[in-house]
Amino acid sequence: MNIKQTLLATCLLAASANALAATTADLKVTGKVVPASCDVTIGTGAPLDLGDIQVSALESDPTKPTPMPNATLPYNITCTGPVAISTSWVDNQEADGTYPAAGNNLFSLGKDAADAPIGHLWIQHGGGASVVVTGNGTETHANVLASPDGITWVDSQYGQASKIHMNSFAPAGATTPAAYTTYSGTFTLKPQIAPVDTLDLSTSLNINANATMELNYL
Repeated sequence: MNIKQTLLATCLLAASANALAATTADLKVTGKVVPASCDVTIGTGAPLDLGDIQVSALESDPTKPTPMPNATLPYNITCTGPVAISTSWVDNQEADGTYPAAGNNLFSLGKDAADAPIGHLWIQHGGGASVVVTGNGTETHANVLASPDGITWVDSQYGQASKIHMNSFAPAGATTPAAYTTYSGTFTLKPQIAPVDTLDLSTSLNINANATMELNYL
């Protein structure tokens, strides 16, 4: 008899515990807060071919460089949300040098058979240091800023790319980088060939400019 009572009490306790557990449940929420990210494209990704340049087309004064016709390349920066960015540049051919040698805004065109620099390339954001941007669904224009450290920004008069400065974008008259969802414009490329008296023209000069634009989130 006592055994039966004990078993009954145990069963009643188990039933009571099960009833209590059935009235509760956990709700869990997971996820991540991530910053906006951006995709960058320049042109089609294929090299820009300047074609064959005849020696006879170079500056007749052997002591003067030859400015070549400007070329253009479109670029687009598309972000998942409004974000302030900066861009910086690396000259992947810097070891080949430029003519003239001094110039933080000059990118190498490669070197000749005698290891002399072929010239330089100048890269500019469009013709007026302005780019088309989209913020909150509204398209407008932003000016190009320049900074040596990412802290102090000034208006970049020409919007030129630099190996020591970074660029960002802000409304006209402002010098604090603003957040946009898209940035689009056209790079104007200005190649210049070194004076012929500095070059080895016994063989073809193979122009080989190679620069990387790096994007940073501010």
